[in-house]
Amino acid sequence: MPHVVHYQDDLFLIDSLARFLADASRLDPDPDIVGDSVLSAARSVDGALRRTRDLVVSNPHLVDRLDYLRLLSRAARTAGDAIAELIRPQNPLSGALSSSSDELGRMARAHQAAADELTDALHTALDDGSAGEDLVSGDELSELLRE
Repeated sequence: MPHVVHYQDDLFLIDSLARFLADASRLDPDPDIVGDSVLSAARSVDGALRRTRDLVVSNPHLVDRLDYLRLLSRAARTAGDAIAELIRPQNPLSGALSSSSDELGRMARAHQAAADELTDALHTALDDGSAGEDLVSGDELSELLRE
């Protein structure tokens, strides 16, 4: 049985994690209380963004692909910028994250670059005119074939 990916739900949660990191980067939280949670959220959003991006980029026939590209780009930009801010020496959480700062720095750069690539892919799809194609989702096709 094929696995169904719920892109909208996944992207909502990924964006929520990215916004959590952005909030953590702007606030003055107690590193002893939330430091581990912030690191865990950064790792979670990193893995989820990578997997979802790979799925969306590799499937040009997704019905809502342009929306997914836009949402992924926004979440990647938010996560990349927030992680970069979190590891700045002036950030209150930087001390709690210092043992993982190299890993977090790589994540920040990767997500900032991914956001640019996703934005370029979105513009390319719009310029190619593929945004105007009528596509039928798998569920719609199943319904049509059943009748």
